Amino acid sequence: SPSSLKNLILSRKNVILQGVPGVGKTFISKKMAYAIMGEKDDDKILRIQFHPEYSTDEFLEGYRPDGIGIYKFRRGCFKIHCAKAANDPSHKYFVIIDEINRGNIAKIFGESFMLIEPNKRGKENFIELSCSKERFFVPNNLYIIGTTNTTSHEFAITDYALRRRFAFYTVKP
Repeated sequence: SPSSLKNLILSRKNVILQGVPGVGKTFISKKMAYAIMGEKDDDKILRIQFHPEYSTDEFLEGYRPDGIGIYKFRRGCFKIHCAKAANDPSHKYFVIIDEINRGNIAKIFGESFMLIEPNKRGKENFIELSCSKERFFVPNNLYIIGTTNTTSHEFAITDYALRRRFAFYTVKP
């Protein structure tokens, strides 16, 4: 039910919606974020899609080529969104990750993976990032909703570290 999913998101902070293609997992993710925020504010939602080549350089920080092929240091979308949430603690922020199971979680989250656990969030639980040497933390007002298709055995979620950090909610047709 919608209320049980809302409670699961608020209590666990990291939830993966699983189900067959076409049941509306992405649609539900966005609507649930709006419902929890109490408003429709897309500036408080980061939507991304994982794929096998996605990496921490794009997600957290790293050196990436610019338009002419010169590598420059850039902050990743997750790091930027975490900073927005940290600077606005009175509002809830969301990261919606479509097809979370298609990415290499260790390669994408890098050293920040432990910080998404609810008891390892906040300024006091920072890590020093290896590239920038900046202190990084995941704020308490950030919620992560992932989606995964249950019909794709090729991309089944077998990562136990991921399973431990996320609650799973099945969306039925």
